[in-house]
Amino acid sequence: MLNRVRSANPSQIYGTLWSNGQVWLVNQAGIQIGPGGMVDTAGFVASTLNVNAADFLAGRLNFLATPGAGDVVNQGTITTPSGGFVYLVGSNVSNEGIIHTPQGETLLAAGKTVNLVDTATPGVKVEITGAEGNATNLGTITAEAGRIGIAGVLVKNSGTLNASSVVSEGGRVFLKATGDTYVEGSGRIEATGTKGGRVEVLGDRVAVTDNALIDASGANGGGTILVGGDYQGKNADIQNARFTYFGPNATLKADATDNGNGGKVILWADDTTRAYGTISARGGDNGGNGGFVETSGHNYLDVAGVRVDTRGPNGVGSWLLDPTDISITAGAAGGAPFTGSLFDNGGGMSSTLTDGDINSPLVTTTVTLRTTSSGGGKGDILVKNGVAIDNNLGIARTLSLEADRNITFGDTAGGFKLNF
Repeated sequence: MLNRVRSANPSQIYGTLWSNGQVWLVNQAGIQIGPGGMVDTAGFVASTLNVNAADFLAGRLNFLATPGAGDVVNQGTITTPSGGFVYLVGSNVSNEGIIHTPQGETLLAAGKTVNLVDTATPGVKVEITGAEGNATNLGTITAEAGRIGIAGVLVKNSGTLNASSVVSEGGRVFLKATGDTYVEGSGRIEATGTKGGRVEVLGDRVAVTDNALIDASGANGGGTILVGGDYQGKNADIQNARFTYFGPNATLKADATDNGNGGKVILWADDTTRAYGTISARGGDNGGNGGFVETSGHNYLDVAGVRVDTRGPNGVGSWLLDPTDISITAGAAGGAPFTGSLFDNGGGMSSTLTDGDINSPLVTTTVTLRTTSSGGGKGDILVKNGVAIDNNLGIARTLSLEADRNITFGDTAGGFKLNF
């Protein structure tokens, strides 16, 4: 049912809207589900962008530019039965309440135009145009083993996005912005299950800050977390960030919690990545190998104090760092805290890693430093004097140095120590 409101006043729902079918509500002046408002339908679309009647009848999810389009705000509760959907679409979209679509899909999308392509597949594509459009979640969105998406020019999550399942594989959550994407405050994104699901946090500039948590763990295997891009930025289907920031109190988890292999966690940026938080891709306590972690800024990488754990009872996993140039210096893990703005670039500097930041993760993971000569660097690795890499742990670990050009040990007369 397509309900088109032609009024200068926004639609406001403070009572109960119930239907055993789908309800589409279109009002360019704005749509608000107020505190205490309840929507319970098989599927619900609220849009302040125009919907062409022919597209609606053909099942095409095209939302068209509308001059003066208002905002869509949910402060109440929206629910569907299993397999249902909720799409909130407008110039700006905000969820401050509760949305529940078990085994279904919830999408918040903001922009001048919005086109949803093939929503029935895990690879749903959201196309947005326009220079403005904020999509924000401050509340709770739950889609057990389903899909949750937030897309816009600016995307923020400081609430809870939960696509977890206790009986099946975790679902999929994606945040995607043509501008900035933030997971901030005590924001949580969860896609846990018998096997971990998939979480994508993408944008031109991406930040996971404060006490934010992203968890794609699973009893029988960890899932996938992509922040700013996929492996080495080479997946053409995944948007690459220019800048990625991962704060010191934030956490990314793709663990196997019982018996299985750890998952995959990627932090990527075409320019600068700053990663300071906690990352784990552990194998299960009762069997399994550790997973894979990549922290890479193509032009500049800073990982001072990052905690990486890919341990597993059958074998540890691996941590890849692959900027253009990198220097290893003597120093404690962490060093001086970064005090610049979230998206400061490296200013043409060579990436620097302390021996303390290598020794700490070697307890639980193998470490690979790999440089490339593309971008602004030459592909060199420099191990400075005074560096002490110590793996005298009584257990097998590997540190690999793979340079596109030169590996140099010692910058002045003096010494360094490798103890394996």
